[in-house]
Amino acid sequence: MDISSLLIPYIDLKYRDFQSKICKTKYPILGIKIPILRKIAQDLLKQYNYQTILNNLKDNSFEEVMLAGLIIGKAKISYEEVLPLIKNYLPKIDNWALNDIFCSSLKIVKDHKQEFWEFLTPYFKSSKEYELRFAFVILLNYYLEEEYLDRVFEKCLEIKSDYYYVKMAISWCLSISLGKYFSKTTDFMIQNKDNFDPWTYNKALQKGRESLKLSKKEKDTLQKMKIK
Repeated sequence: MDISSLLIPYIDLKYRDFQSKICKTKYPILGIKIPILRKIAQDLLKQYNYQTILNNLKDNSFEEVMLAGLIIGKAKISYEEVLPLIKNYLPKIDNWALNDIFCSSLKIVKDHKQEFWEFLTPYFKSSKEYELRFAFVILLNYYLEEEYLDRVFEKCLEIKSDYYYVKMAISWCLSISLGKYFSKTTDFMIQNKDNFDPWTYNKALQKGRESLKLSKKEKDTLQKMKIK
């Protein structure tokens, strides 16, 4: 199975130029749109065992690495089987796009939230940028609900990082929480204002003000909360 050759007909040079501007990675970018990669992943899984596909995927391009993440997310396998695949995949992530698409593909987390929280916990202590971003993007995808909200808030406050893409993930997480639980999130942020990294705190407010889910009154409240 030559997956590299399979991808060639889908290369879009204009998209490659665009992707290269917004995504810094060590992997060569071919220029294949994500919906097409999702379709390729689905088609491959109809024909081959997931392990066969992963064994034939190389790290020759950004798209092949992303395709591996999509295969892991889409494969019909048990929770116990997917954990080592996630562990093996994470060291390959070197940019926000690979990370975020991988996180959004891990739908299996929805049915195993308590167990996966335990799996996720060590990554909050990581010194690596994309292991930390992975943890927070998983939170904003699957854990912004009443049962886990206080724990999510705790992590947003507890983790101090100078990594840009970690700070962005924390602010993104808080901004989505503002859209779902405005009063509870603003109360938390106000009470802990002095303990937040100011940039992350203000970025969360900014992203909240940009949200279509909030009213003008709510956005005005966020404007007043800004750290000057």
